[in-house]
Parts: sequence; structure tokens; C-alpha cells
Amino acid sequence: MFAGRYLWWMLIAVAIFLFFSMCFDYVTWAVVAMSGCAEVAGSCGPIMLAMSGAMKPSGIGLAGAIMVICTIARLRYLSVNWFWAPVALVWFSASAAFPGILAGGWTGQLRPEMVVESLPVAFLFVTVFCGYLFIAFEEGRMVPFGQRAWLRVVIWIAAGYGVLTAIAETPGLGALPARILGMPWIASAVAAFQPLLAAIFDLGTGSMMPAYAMLALFVAALCASLLPQDIARLAAPFMLRRSRH
Repeated sequence: MFAGRYLWWMLIAVAIFLFFSMCFDYVTWAVVAMSGCAEVAGSCGPIMLAMSGAMKPSGIGLAGAIMVICTIARLRYLSVNWFWAPVALVWFSASAAFPGILAGGWTGQLRPEMVVESLPVAFLFVTVFCGYLFIAFEEGRMVPFGQRAWLRVVIWIAAGYGVLTAIAETPGLGALPARILGMPWIASAVAAFQPLLAAIFDLGTGSMMPAYAMLALFVAALCASLLPQDIARLAAPFMLRRSRH
């Protein structure tokens, strides 16, 4: 999937999410009003349950599925290391609940302190990562994640830290793979290791500052990967012109 199509589908996914999270309640109200179920006591319950309990979560899940599938397709198109797919999947899974909290702003129930308290670092990592994939690497002027080996190592270290931090700070993260694989012990094993991982990766501070520092390193490394490999060679004509004067 090339960059333009990836951007298009990600915007479609955002539009689907906004519709189901902010506007679908009005659709539910209109359906209830037109059905005339209010005339019979208790007859509106099944409609409300089907609309708000099944269709709305399914629509929000569809938006998330489109983002995940398109991101994996984009990574495959760029022929990057396949390990980036599970990295992105962990980030998406760990940040899945946060957009629903943001949707509360439409109803006036969202407060700034609530956003700060509930903001998962995985959401920031995956936002930066998807934004990086919007770049048209297929045009040949740049290579995904750069050509310098040391820079790729830095990117991987920061990404690995982000993945482990996401696992440590997300309750119930192991429930999904346990349900898919039919192995309940995965959920209990992940839950048992989460306190240990949290203690290790927050460096005993109990805060998310180390994670934000690694996020800043991740952003800086991705930005550095977009720079030409030999800046001095590109700047040589300008330096020669200045020396002549």
C-alpha cells in the first residue's frame, strides 16, 4: 500500500470512528423516534441494545481494524523488517481504549486532567509511527528507518522500550491473545509479569517520565533517519561557493 492510499484509508478510519463515537447516538435516537416503540412500554430496549450495544462498538472496532490492517499492509509494501508488525499491533492494542475517552469531549464529559491521566504512551508511539509511514518512501529519495546501522539500532531500542512499557501499563492486554489462541494461561502470565515490567521500565520512579524520554528519542531518531546520509557532501557546493568569495 503506497503512501497516498495509506493516508486515505487512515482518514477513512478516523471518519468512521468519529461517526460512531460522536454521531451514532443521534442515529439511534432517530431510529427509536421513527419506530414508535415509545408507545409500548419496554419495546425500545431491544432497539437500544442492538444500536448502542452491538452496532456502535462494532463500528468503532471496524475503524481500529482498518488502521491495523492498513498499517501492516503499508509495512509489507515497504518491505521493512516484519518485526514491526507485532510492534505496531501491541501499540494499537494498548491504546485502543484511549480514543473512546477522547470521544467523551463531544458530550462535555472530558476534562484535561482526565486526558493526561489516561493517556497511554503507546498511543503516542503509534501516532508517531503511523505519521512516519505517511512519508512516500517508495519514491526512492529516502529509505525507511534510514541507512545508518547505528540509527536503526537506536530506533529499535526506543521502539522495544515502548512495546514493553505498553505491555506493563495496559491491564488485560494478554486477554486478547489468550482468547484468540485458546490459551488462558497467557493472560495470567502477562498479568503476573506486568508489575515487574512496570518497576523495571519506570526505573523505580513510579512515573512515566522515562517512557516519555524514550518517546522523544524515538521521534528524534525517526527524524534523523530522514536526513541525507552524507550531509557534508551535499553542503560541499555551498562551502566552495562561499570560499571563492
